[in-house]
Amino acid sequence: MAIIQTERNRVPAHAIGDDDVFVRISLLGYDETGARVARHLRYEPITEYQAAVDWAVSMADVMAHPIHVVPLNYDDMREPSRFDPLCAAVASMTDQERGEMRQGIIKSMIEVLRDCDDWRVRADAYDILVQLKVTYES
Repeated sequence: MAIIQTERNRVPAHAIGDDDVFVRISLLGYDETGARVARHLRYEPITEYQAAVDWAVSMADVMAHPIHVVPLNYDDMREPSRFDPLCAAVASMTDQERGEMRQGIIKSMIEVLRDCDDWRVRADAYDILVQLKVTYES
């Protein structure tokens, strides 16, 4: 891991492994009660690793805490506890909120089927619609 020192902060940039496929920026800090919290930006393809490092370095001096650049492989992504916060958020939704979320997912998958040039992505979108019982496989 390289630790890039900026004027008033640092960026720990974890080394890329042979099987890494994503990169994510993690912002660590503390909430109003003093508990340590992590905020994560979206997953990007590993090809965006250097862009993630460059962005983190450019932002480090305006942040109170270090910005971590973390490559991830498929095993990291399948870690079950990774989805605990998401599962808890969905479990706390009302029926109406879950229904609205479902409609948003359906709309997004239909847009992917209509607009995406990659057949593999369209196939994944179709599989999601089947799982949601919007369409049925014959």
